[in-house]
Amino acid sequence: MKALLRVASAFLLLSCPAFAQNNSAFDVGVITKDVEKHFRACPRREVVSKYKRGLRKSIWQKEAWGPPLDVVADVRSNDSIIYPYVLTVEFNLGVTWGPDRESKADAEKDTELFRSPALVNLGADTWKNRNVYLLGKDGIRLKAREVFKGQWQERAILNDACWDWVGTQ
Repeated sequence: MKALLRVASAFLLLSCPAFAQNNSAFDVGVITKDVEKHFRACPRREVVSKYKRGLRKSIWQKEAWGPPLDVVADVRSNDSIIYPYVLTVEFNLGVTWGPDRESKADAEKDTELFRSPALVNLGADTWKNRNVYLLGKDGIRLKAREVFKGQWQERAILNDACWDWVGTQ
């Protein structure tokens, strides 16, 4: 009976995430700081788009999102054996625009971008975002990309935005 209890106790210790992380290279604090560092290093995302404006045929305008501001990473325990931690990274993205241009080439040259006065007056010149990851000793897995619009909602993926790919490669 004592031998059975010793085997059962050893099994429980080995299956405990805290014990497993002490015996491996898995360090949730290091991973959290590394992911936060990658978010802070993301560059501004710029695109030039064509729009219809009233009766005018079309205009071109440069838009930019980011870089991520106020980046905060937080980790908490999870009840999963495979992914015993949940890492949440919250950040703000500023959104800016260039003036209306007649050609794409002119819009691409714009370096002075501005925030919409209407959005600034509403206090919405930045968008609160978060990425939620599952962490385990086998790696990191993206669970959700979200934006806060009165409540957290799924956010569209921007293929060329660094913050949408941190921890997914």
